[in-house]
Amino acid sequence: MEKIKNIIKLLRPKHSVKNLLIFLPLIFGLKDLTLKDFRTSILGFIVFCLVASSIYIINDYKDIEKDRLHPVKKNRPLASGAVTKKEAWITLAILLALAIAISLIFQFSWVSIALIAGYFILNLLYSLGLKNVPIIDVTILASGFLIRLFLGSSLTNIAISALLYLVVMSGAFYLGISKRYNEITKTGNQTRAVLKKYNAEFLKSIMNMFLMLIIVFYTEWCINANAGHRDLYLISVPLLIILMISYIYTAEKDKYGDPADVIMKNKHLAIMGLIFVGYLMVIIRL
Repeated sequence: MEKIKNIIKLLRPKHSVKNLLIFLPLIFGLKDLTLKDFRTSILGFIVFCLVASSIYIINDYKDIEKDRLHPVKKNRPLASGAVTKKEAWITLAILLALAIAISLIFQFSWVSIALIAGYFILNLLYSLGLKNVPIIDVTILASGFLIRLFLGSSLTNIAISALLYLVVMSGAFYLGISKRYNEITKTGNQTRAVLKKYNAEFLKSIMNMFLMLIIVFYTEWCINANAGHRDLYLISVPLLIILMISYIYTAEKDKYGDPADVIMKNKHLAIMGLIFVGYLMVIIRL
């Protein structure tokens, strides 16, 4: 039983919260939703979780020696020896086999398969060295969120508006850069090689820029929404700002600023997020 718990821990299940972005087209889409749309999105979510977990295994395997010297990461299943290298590779093979099987059995479109494969390849390159290249590292982190958005669109055939894309793009870059900012301010520049090529002031200024872009693009989306209910859309702008303030407040106290950790540590933030999403789902379909 303990072995199973450690293997599950190796998969980093709490990070699956980031994969919920796949459902965003369902929330913002204006078409009448069908049971098939929900089923396909759920299947896409499962496949993406399997692929993302396989990347975590590869990353932990590659960094096993460095993690053993890290005060926190030394407790990860591979670094601590709770899961052997052979068990990790077997788990990796099972995850990828399941992902491929589900994609083929439920006849995912080639666009969806290409997006999932692209995510795997991009993050494999990240684990193999691109994570040590400044700007490229946060660009790959941000692209992962955008791929999730495009996958949700591809699975349901719900088009993504330009402004929605810009909101998610800005948010994705903010999350990636804020993660680096937290790492460099809380743990110094010794935990990652790439941190030696950044400085906190630069990262903070870029974070602020993307924060402003999120609000600007989202407000523009509200203004261009259904004219008959524009006031209802604009009410959501201060709700978004409150949500962002709460996220920043929690992230500032987190050691690494990982989005999954921040959301999991603040139940009020998660509840506010659900209220925000629920409100949008109602007004969009008025």
